[in-house]
Amino acid sequence: MNYQDVVAQLVQLVTPLAEGRVANIGEKTELTGELALDSLRVMDLMMAVEDHFDISVPVNALANVKVVGDLASLIQKFVG
Repeated sequence: MNYQDVVAQLVQLVTPLAEGRVANIGEKTELTGELALDSLRVMDLMMAVEDHFDISVPVNALANVKVVGDLASLIQKFVG
């Protein structure tokens, strides 16, 4: 699965959690900044990501995830 595919799928997972805060979500969209996702919504997103991609992401791996593209890169590391 290539990076752009992962980003596209992430946008679909993030959009409902964003509740219309950002019209055009893309790889540079900030998860906690622009989308205003609080820790509970980030955890909801991660559960959806793990289910969707059939992976398990350690919580400590999220420390450097700031934008959608960071999360896409992290997912690529765990997707076989």
